[in-house]
Amino acid sequence: LSLGSVMDFSSNRSLCPRTCEILESIPGIYGHSFFSCLAPNSHITKHNGPTNKKLRCFLPLVCKDNARLRVGSVENVPLKKGKVLIWDDSFEHESWNDDDSSRITLIFDVWHPETTVKERKFLSFLGNSQLRAQKKIVEMR
Repeated sequence: LSLGSVMDFSSNRSLCPRTCEILESIPGIYGHSFFSCLAPNSHITKHNGPTNKKLRCFLPLVCKDNARLRVGSVENVPLKKGKVLIWDDSFEHESWNDDDSSRITLIFDVWHPETTVKERKFLSFLGNSQLRAQKKIVEMR
């Protein structure tokens, strides 16, 4: 979605206006969304988010039968086109695409429902401050 004045994604957003409109209508949207394409016969190794401030929403758009996830101790979670999976991003997770064609997923985040409005504002301020600092560093190069 949008990160205010920190980053300008308007050219990308113009390519999928209906998707942006739908995402912006979701209560508690975190403001982080993207399309993910996982190549055939590939694996995204285990990783996790640094905090439990958000829930990861994972919507397979193009996938066959051999696409799966592991989230925490839950092994071999099958992916089904059009069926959203949601989990706490701080849980370790990994993904496989054992098919002969790419898997395409819309990934977006929502604030963890136990965060308060005050916490969300503070965490957003910290995140945007970090992005602004990183942007300045890149611009100086």
